Order: sequence, then structure tokens, then C-alpha cells
Amino acid sequence: MPAIMGAAPRQILRLLQAAAFARIQCECIRLSRAGGPERFDYQRRIVAYTRELEFLDHALAPDERSAVRLERALFLRLLLASAPKRLASWSDKETLDDMPPSHLFEWVAHDDERMELAEIERTMTPQEALRYAHARLHLASQNSN
Repeated sequence: MPAIMGAAPRQILRLLQAAAFARIQCECIRLSRAGGPERFDYQRRIVAYTRELEFLDHALAPDERSAVRLERALFLRLLLASAPKRLASWSDKETLDDMPPSHLFEWVAHDDERMELAEIERTMTPQEALRYAHARLHLASQNSN
């Protein structure tokens, strides 16, 4: 898969990751019942990132928009491939009260990554799905060498 060269697609990929981080932090705060102004700050960030993403998305050509979606999907697959290592010490028998914040973060991040990837894959055009499948095969062959 060719690298994305334009400034807007690179900015969108950074914003997508920043928005994911804010969503994850917001959910961690909600689950830990911490609340307070920090949660509102993350909610504010999510709104700001969403607005900026919508603005930048309109500046993209269709092929750039498609490339962003494919790059994001491949990045999420990479993150999900690291899940066994990230979640190895976590037990689903732990209660939220006993769970260290780092475990809660990884647990929430894993769920967020799975949901975002599922949404991207569900909305891919047939052409995107084909390019995505080829890119995944290419990456798998590189990792097996």
C-alpha cells in the first residue's frame, strides 16, 4: 500500500488517534466512577476532534479518503495484534475496583479498537475491501519472513 503523502490525510490519521485516546480516557473515567472536570475535558476534546475531522474530510479527494480508511484499518489491526501481550496479565475476573488503571486503559482501548475496526470494515467499498485484503496479505507475508 503506498504511503499517504498529503498533509490533510496525515493530519486526519493523527486526529483519529487523538480522538480514540480521548474516547478511551473518557470511558476509563466513567467506568472508574472518577468523574470530575477531567472527563468533561476529554468530552470537549472529542467534540473538537470530530469537528476538525469533518472539516478535513471534506478537503480530501475520494482516493485520499479511501487511503485514510485503509491506513487506519491496518493500524488498528496492528494494535489488535498486540492485544495478547498488552492484556496478558489481565484477568476478566478482576472487578473494576481492583483493576489497576493501566489494565483498565488497555481493556477499554482493546474494545474501542475492535469496534472502530469493525465499523471501518463494515463500510468499506468492494474496491477498498480488495485493497485491504491485499495489504493484509502483504503485511502477513512480511511478518512471516
